[in-house]
Amino acid sequence: MEEYKGWPCYEEIPEGWHIDKTAGSPLHGYEFITNGKSMLSGGKRALARVYKPALRVCTPAPEPAKPEEKKPEKSKPVQVVDENYTRTVNELARKKFEQKLLADIRVDLMVCEIEGWDKMEYLKELQSLINGLGSSSNFGG
Repeated sequence: MEEYKGWPCYEEIPEGWHIDKTAGSPLHGYEFITNGKSMLSGGKRALARVYKPALRVCTPAPEPAKPEEKKPEKSKPVQVVDENYTRTVNELARKKFEQKLLADIRVDLMVCEIEGWDKMEYLKELQSLINGLGSSSNFGG
């Protein structure tokens, strides 16, 4: 039997002793145990090693595995993708982008209004920027 800071350490709980849930253990893997008497009336306290059931060396033998019944597999419905699928997805993405772009432009127009700047000047800049995209110099040709 070993000791830890004055408390005897047992590998198993002795007969007549029980785990003391009123005090936390100072030692990992051990719990306080008492002999059933109050500490005020001469009761004794010690430490006993405790094992988690999953960590025990001797565990009960596992139950034999039952043969699994094979359930008929449900076939997933085949997803049909039409030839226009990629175009439809692309158009949706473009529309979402246009909405975000329009929202940004509206914010910029509001800033122009607040600051007293010319809104038409800003819109003409955007128009010339967009019209310039169609020029052959922007496409490398």
